[in-house]
Amino acid sequence: MADRLVAWLYDTPVAALIRGPEFRIRLEWRPEGIERWGLGSPALSTGLPLGSPIGPRDLRGLDFFKNILPEGPALERMAALAGARPVDTYGILQAFGHDCAGAIMVLPDGERPGGSGSSGYSPMTPSDMQRVINGLDAVPLGAAPERGFRPSLPGFQRKALLGRTGDGTWQFPYGDAPSTWILKPDGPHPMAANEATCLRLAAACGLPVPETDLLDVAGLPVLAVKRYDRQDAPAGNIPARVHQEDGCQATATSPELKYEEQGGPALGDFANVIRNFGDPRDVTNLLRRTTFNMAVGNADAHAKNFSVLHQSGTPAISLAPLYDVLSTIALELTDTAGQPMRADTHLGQHVGGQADIRKVTSANLVDEGVSWGIRRRAASAVVAETLDQVLAAIPATPGDARVLAIIREQAERTATRSSTG
Repeated sequence: MADRLVAWLYDTPVAALIRGPEFRIRLEWRPEGIERWGLGSPALSTGLPLGSPIGPRDLRGLDFFKNILPEGPALERMAALAGARPVDTYGILQAFGHDCAGAIMVLPDGERPGGSGSSGYSPMTPSDMQRVINGLDAVPLGAAPERGFRPSLPGFQRKALLGRTGDGTWQFPYGDAPSTWILKPDGPHPMAANEATCLRLAAACGLPVPETDLLDVAGLPVLAVKRYDRQDAPAGNIPARVHQEDGCQATATSPELKYEEQGGPALGDFANVIRNFGDPRDVTNLLRRTTFNMAVGNADAHAKNFSVLHQSGTPAISLAPLYDVLSTIALELTDTAGQPMRADTHLGQHVGGQADIRKVTSANLVDEGVSWGIRRRAASAVVAETLDQVLAAIPATPGDARVLAIIREQAERTATRSSTG
């Protein structure tokens, strides 16, 4: 067991992680990071400025790094593979901190990025792909310590992390090479085609989305999403990591509080982060995305479903592309007995004081934007334009016809329902 871990941002150590009592983590800032970005810089996180005093009861360091890990069964399995408990963030990161969201790498003290041997990618066969997807319950994220590939990625849904060539050949990362694609197979409830449909619709509305591909792996639908926190490199070179953080990290919130009703961040809290550290125009873009989520019926949008990208070498941030967007009201759910279940319409983050997505009105959306400091006339224009774009784009958007029909009904309800309806 390493005495301490070191968090690297790009090629610079920024903090030492020291195991504390009761599975806490104590942070010690590294001078190299402060020298590069400056004391108080948000280069690592807007919620955890470099060099900020962190007392023994301050959980911001633990919360930031806990947000790097997955949730649910994947976390439990990764903990078992690491010989740790699910609450032992330090122990899990020691085993799986080499390929994280953003530009962070968490390595044992004395190691440095790229110092563990050769790094790169090896081609996969279709049978390799099937084996990785089928094995995600046993080996989350497609981790392969024997290849030096020790990844972590937030989220509850099962995922595989892979590489891909320009001609579409899937690859195993090895060493410290970063994964560049996220593969999300259908689970108990079909989701891949639903999310692919929503992302195509978002792109048709002019919203930034990552490149996606809907795959068939031995009859199982799998959504492949190109990582926006990776930067393509010339053929033969290793892609670069790009730093990002999600809404929980940016607001110094534990992942257990990702839903507003659990005490987590409201949309307005994330809007404040953008206004304080980024381009104020992105606050308007956040309203556009929130309107899109309501229009497609995405009730599960929560603080970890919004992220910001950090611009290397500057304190500036910008909204990351849309991800994890699906029409939750269109999911075909069944209980353990196989009986149909109604989808939960409770919102992960309230909109204009409304907690149920089927009751959200355009007026609620405008009120939400106004509460962030957007002028009412501008907020009204953004909401109306986005709803019009969704309805206009549906006929030409390829995807699941049933999901698109439900989205149309939801978007029309949102656009036409009065604030008291």
